[in-house]
Amino acid sequence: MKMFYSATTNGFYAVEIHGDKMPPDAIEISNETYEQCKGRDLIAGNDGLPMIREPEPLTLDQRAAQLLSVVDDHLNAAAKAKGYDSIITASLRAALPASPFHDEGVAFGTWMDQVYAKCYEVLAQVKGGAITEPTESELIDMLPVLVLPS
Repeated sequence: MKMFYSATTNGFYAVEIHGDKMPPDAIEISNETYEQCKGRDLIAGNDGLPMIREPEPLTLDQRAAQLLSVVDDHLNAAAKAKGYDSIITASLRAALPASPFHDEGVAFGTWMDQVYAKCYEVLAQVKGGAITEPTESELIDMLPVLVLPS
């Protein structure tokens, strides 16, 4: 099936499907171009052919949110390794002094607070220009280590 692209509608067309209802500026494109572009965010190039639109760079706040999500996963993974479903569940044990899991809950809660404090410190340093933005693995390496009671 021959594929066409219209810059005015930023859409794809096929004669077999659209017949004479194709926009007048629709130009034939290769099947390879169609396969590369379908389902992607497109703009029309100066030649009228589709081009994949480059996404806008993420803002510092958006990148910080992504890094915080990685930190959340890191915290939850440590809690799951000890049988909890999340860092929150592990930390909640601190509220139960008579529980056999109380001391472990205090350790998880304390660690979680230390980790988030470090994250906010790093973000402030990045925003202030004191340090470059860390990668995900660099940020994890900067975080305090979990110390559980024996």
